[in-house]
Amino acid sequence: MPTAPATPKVSPRPAASGAPISTDAALDRAFRAFREAAARLVEQVDDLEDAAGRPTGDLPDDLRQVRTVFGKWSTEILLVLHSVPSAGFEDLRRGLPGISPRILSSKLKGLEREGLVRREIVDSRPPRVRYELTDRGWTVTWLARPILAYLRAPRAKPTEVGAEPRPRRPGSAAASRVRT
Repeated sequence: MPTAPATPKVSPRPAASGAPISTDAALDRAFRAFREAAARLVEQVDDLEDAAGRPTGDLPDDLRQVRTVFGKWSTEILLVLHSVPSAGFEDLRRGLPGISPRILSSKLKGLEREGLVRREIVDSRPPRVRYELTDRGWTVTWLARPILAYLRAPRAKPTEVGAEPRPRRPGSAAASRVRT
């Protein structure tokens, strides 16, 4: 037996017109605003890098970083370290069922190289190692929170959001095309 489509959640606060606001529509508007703000931030960073004479958007380097930071086990490690102030190697291994010590060590070294994780040797018998997020690591994990919230949010039907894809960046060649 087919199930009825889910009805959108409705906010108890009425809109200016007096009608209740659909929570799904409000979430969609909030994420669209976030996307536009993120696009403006990327443009500002690109402009600052251009002014400093640094290259922007180096695809091979970007892909290497994406693979290091968002590859298998890396995101899990970052999320675990986001939830605890610091963790030892064995604590991380136990918190990530299925990861081998060799892979965990390799991923931690990559995240350390990217400046996201700090490794500290604890003076004890036997010596132990503790891992924690750096300021850069905290920034990345906090930036991931809106993405996770977006992925958790109910998906709107394409007709509700608009079937046309948005340009990648405001002001780009795709954005300046006239739509017909």
